[in-house]
Order: sequence, then structure tokens, then C-alpha cells
Amino acid sequence: MNISDILKQYPEVINLYLENLSNSGWVIINKKGQIIDCNKGFLELLGIKKKPIKLNIKSFLSKSSEELIFPEKSFAKLNLLFIGKSSVEILLKGFIFPLNDHYLMIFEQHRLTYNELIVKMSKLNDEIVNLTRKLEKKNAQLKEAITTVKRIMNTDPLTGILNRRGFEKMLKKQISFALRHKLPLSIIMIDIDHFKKINDTYGHETGDKVLKIFAKTLEKSIRQEDIVGRFGGEEFVIAFPNTKIEQALSAAERIRQKIEKMKIKAINGNITASFGITELMSKDDEESILKRADEALYEAKRGGRNRCEIK
Repeated sequence: MNISDILKQYPEVINLYLENLSNSGWVIINKKGQIIDCNKGFLELLGIKKKPIKLNIKSFLSKSSEELIFPEKSFAKLNLLFIGKSSVEILLKGFIFPLNDHYLMIFEQHRLTYNELIVKMSKLNDEIVNLTRKLEKKNAQLKEAITTVKRIMNTDPLTGILNRRGFEKMLKKQISFALRHKLPLSIIMIDIDHFKKINDTYGHETGDKVLKIFAKTLEKSIRQEDIVGRFGGEEFVIAFPNTKIEQALSAAERIRQKIEKMKIKAINGNITASFGITELMSKDDEESILKRADEALYEAKRGGRNRCEIK
């Protein structure tokens, strides 16, 4: 007695195996390609849970798959590329058998040869390289965007110099450095005299022009290591690292005279500014030193404006 004879006596065993236990994929389709039934093995090969009854077998094939053959006699080999779970392509090899008005398709999951595995790994490596390049490009763009946002957040949009927020951040670092290394640091607070009168007489557009020219003049009058910012309205501030108060007073006086001689076509006469100067003390932070510079500025205004005061 051979295997065929025994299996003929126990068809229920064959049915149980093919339907539920076999790793092979068995599918019955009609001549249009619609799925009539399939076994558990086919579902597992494609990673699906429910039998796709009445769906066309071609809807599961990748666009790059070989064409599905419908043989009229005998059988034909299959070498089809399916789309499985998570859109993963799965190569299934097998056979298709004509059964009157239907076809039986039997698949085994294709095991890659060594050469096929090398090619697949090479393609995957190329994909990883491309993805890495794209990620690096995106990261560079993100870094550039963050830098731009930070610059915008810390820059006065009218004059292009640091705004109060940006200046105070820089000043905090300068104070920490100066105290740690026991170096001098001086602050000059500057206010354009009678600026409200300029706005009222010539309009805000002219007032904005004056602010731009004033800020540019301050930038051109200081060293590269000095820090200038617009503190608000017509008030400006300069930090002088490694500078004692006497040197800062000399710089303030030089800037004051330069502003006094400055000519602006949009207005009649000259503009002037008042200056308050102070030097860093051992217990200072950015708030206390700026407050003291502001008090010195107030003294300069109270003393007649267009002058410098130290505190």
C-alpha cells in the first residue's frame, strides 16, 4: 500500500491539513480572477485575517509583478509579487491548475537565494542612504529655521539691532563672564531727547527714520565686541565688555557729540541724546545694573539733557 492509497481512505485528514494546517497557500478562483475560497495558509502568507471572498486576486498583486497566467490545459508555474501587510511586497511561487470553470492556485513563500538576498540588501542599503540624506537635509533646514526664529525673536524689526529680550540675554552672559574672570563691564543707557516732539511735528514715519539712523550711528560708533540694543521706544543701551566706567564715559561723550552734529534731512535742526553710565558691581545682575544705568540717564535728563551722567 502506498501513500496515495492511504490518503484516499482518509480524505478528511487531507482536507484538515490543506484548510487549516498547511503553510502552503491554496486559492480557488473563477475565470475572471475572483476568489471563491482560500485556506489559512494563504491568509498567513499575505498577513490578512479574513478570507477575501469575491475580491479579484489581481487586486493583491504589485504593479511590478509578472502577469497572472490562466492555462487552458495542464498547469502553469506562478511567480507573482503580492502586496502584503503594511504594503510589503511578497514574492510567492507556485502553480495554477485548471478545474473546469475554476482554477486552483497553490503557493509557497519564496525563500531568497544568496544572490537574491545580496541584491535585496543592497537595495535596502541604498534606500537607507537616501533616507539618511533626506533626514540630514530636513535637519539642516530645521536648524536653519530655528536659527531664523531665534534671530527674529531677539531682533528689533525697525532698526535691525537687538531688542530688549535679545540684549538682556547677551548681557546676562557678559555679566557672568565678567564676574567669573573679575573683569570690568560698563553699561550706557541712551535716550533721544524730545523724541515725542519729533513724532508730533514730522509724523511717525519720520520718527521711525530717525530711530533707524540713530541705531546705525550707535553701531558705527562702538567696537566689534560691544553690544547695542533698542531697549524700547526711543531708548537704547550699549554694553562695553572689559571697560571701566571712565572709559565708558569717554565713549559716551564721543557718541553724544557725534549725534549732536548729525544732520537728518527730514527734520529741521539737530537731534540730541542723554546718556546714563554705570559699571558692574560684584552683586549685580542684569536687572540691577540696567536699573542703575536708567537712574543715571534720569539724572542726565533732569540736568538739562544732551549730557552724560555716571552712577
